Amino acid sequence: MINLEWYRTFKAVYKHRNYSKAADELFMTQPTVSNQMSMLEAAVGHKLFTRKSKGVVPTEYAKFLNNLIIESLDALEKAEASYSKSVKKEDKLYTIGISEHLYKSFLSSKLNTFKHLSIHFEQDNKKLFGLVNEQEIDAAIIREDIQTFDTISHKICSSSLVIIGHPDLDTTELDEYINQNDLRKIQHWLEKQTWFSHMSTNPFIKLFWLHCFNKKRPKVFTNYVIPNEYFMLQELTKVQGVCITLEENAKEFINNKSLKLIWKSDNYPVRDYYLVAHKKQSDLFEMLKDILIDSKAE
Repeated sequence: MINLEWYRTFKAVYKHRNYSKAADELFMTQPTVSNQMSMLEAAVGHKLFTRKSKGVVPTEYAKFLNNLIIESLDALEKAEASYSKSVKKEDKLYTIGISEHLYKSFLSSKLNTFKHLSIHFEQDNKKLFGLVNEQEIDAAIIREDIQTFDTISHKICSSSLVIIGHPDLDTTELDEYINQNDLRKIQHWLEKQTWFSHMSTNPFIKLFWLHCFNKKRPKVFTNYVIPNEYFMLQELTKVQGVCITLEENAKEFINNKSLKLIWKSDNYPVRDYYLVAHKKQSDLFEMLKDILIDSKAE
């Protein structure tokens, strides 16, 4: 079988009518082009080019050969280029920004979707957005829908803050208060519990108290502060306590019954989460959007 590279070289020589220009296009030396044409001529049994002072002229055999192979060769080169582009896209290292508290719920199970992925942890939504806008990272998941000319965004999830606790914690009394919608007694019961938090400033506790009890200063003493929401939930499975967390982060623990939902108040507004990317990363944006939204629908 004739070497396919000889046909590729033949195509370049036929196109340029010049060995030197063909060599430049193919990143070869001129002697290599000349040698390949000699071997192709020997293989087909006919002279293909006649040398002239300013290049070469194709013979009738060359014209016949070109008509035979050009369509197939073009199709092969197009397929090769498409494959190379796909491989390059697969091999690209993407950097995605996200809060470390959201990583386990949003991205951890999606790692095998990428061949190379770098995670950038940052809690501040505006800082994450700034990194996307300046193209220092490729995409991010944030809690605000920030719009600029150079970025694109899409809501991927809505979730509330909920109170969850150890499955062995007796909540019979609390359940009665919730059924009666007795907020004062609910609050009093919660204040007596062993509390976990992922931040010493207790932002989730304060937000929950503000929306659900209309109180700015919760009378809650935090027993354990573990500065990672997922690790905090893991530790809560070992102690009969409670915490306030994003419902999305608690799903895994509630589903496997290592923790239980204690109270989901109707007074707490949902929190929306958005995927953002620079417009130049539209392909990645669409891919991530499909991955993240499909996973939340499961």
